[in-house]
Amino acid sequence: MRPYTRLAGMAVAGIVATSTAPASADAVSEFYSGRSFEIHVGFAAGGGYDTYARLLSRYIGDHIPGKPTVIVKNRTGSATIKLSNILYNKGPMDGSVMGMVARGIPTHEMLGGKGAKFDPTKFHWVGSMNNEVSACMIHKRSGVANFANTLEKQVVVGGQGASSDADQFANFITNLMGAKFKLITGYPGTAVTVLALDRGEVDGICGWSWTSVKQMRSKDLKEGTIYPILQMALKKHPELPAVPLITDIARNDEQRKQMELIFSRQTIGRPFLLPPKVSKDKVAAIRTAFAATMKDPRFLAAAEKTNLEINWVSGEEVQELVQSVLTTPKPIVAATRQNLFPKGPVQTAKLTYIDASGKIEKIQRGGRRIILSVDGKKVRVGISGSDTKVMIDGKKAKRSAFKEGMTCTVSYLGPGTTAQSADCKS
Repeated sequence: MRPYTRLAGMAVAGIVATSTAPASADAVSEFYSGRSFEIHVGFAAGGGYDTYARLLSRYIGDHIPGKPTVIVKNRTGSATIKLSNILYNKGPMDGSVMGMVARGIPTHEMLGGKGAKFDPTKFHWVGSMNNEVSACMIHKRSGVANFANTLEKQVVVGGQGASSDADQFANFITNLMGAKFKLITGYPGTAVTVLALDRGEVDGICGWSWTSVKQMRSKDLKEGTIYPILQMALKKHPELPAVPLITDIARNDEQRKQMELIFSRQTIGRPFLLPPKVSKDKVAAIRTAFAATMKDPRFLAAAEKTNLEINWVSGEEVQELVQSVLTTPKPIVAATRQNLFPKGPVQTAKLTYIDASGKIEKIQRGGRRIILSVDGKKVRVGISGSDTKVMIDGKKAKRSAFKEGMTCTVSYLGPGTTAQSADCKS
């Protein structure tokens, strides 16, 4: 699937490459030297996408010409539709910002999604960190032991928005297979949806990446508090041989073809992209840097330490897959589209912010995360440069102004989530 070079004309091409490549490489290096390279993540801090992006950010800068400082920012909204629209229409187009979006973005509009103001084939796809298997995870309190039980008993599941895996997979399984899933949607990211699972607001998540499940809730898995009842992908994960694959329960070829269209997105896994007008030399540089990072021993060791699975897909391969999937025959697309969205009203999540007060014990990543001592317990809270209102001694401040020992009141959705506000006194 990777691009190849025709033998004809190689000599001429070699002369051109020799004379122009160094100048182009120097220009790219000069552009990135001494500046920041931003990775904008369309989901909230603490979830699977965010965790992958932050791991990448620690190493990719060493492989980008000029070695820029890499910064991760969370830009939530409509399961990354908002971020995709911004990057496509506003950029910036100079190569200084790369986005991480939901794997369902390429087929969002084709399958009936609303709000897209972009052509997915015109993005420059940088690559994916993993070829994903998602699972339908159920809490033991639900009383559901296997997928067959969901055909008889209602299970409340949580999602993040119309184009998110958790929403679309739950709707698809409900409409196509007859599962009795009740969807509560609108949680700003997987991390907050998992908190809703912990609190009993929902009893399952259908579309939770297996790698994220292991990374976020390994203890619950080991204790049997949560467990998978179905795999959503085109191939089983080797760690889940006894859990049925969704294509295995298809009743006919028509259902199987619809499943293949939907779950082809799993190959895209954890995708990164550049806006459409970024120059070819910068696209090539970032794709090369991404590929080099995926092979970096330090990166791979860190991924293994944090239980993050790396099974990367190149930018060229993602680009080709996006082009291919958008040529699916219209009858299959039409039938699939009808099953991706709810047939009736959907309940919207009620987000309850918690106020907690305590002293800052530790500041991490330049203020992007603070750890408070609250009633003798450590509370970890994310601080967004754009989404968190920071006040210090009654004045608006930047997160870099935090100091250990400050007394702060933060408003947040739960442990590990990003604060809505942080009001501190020095």
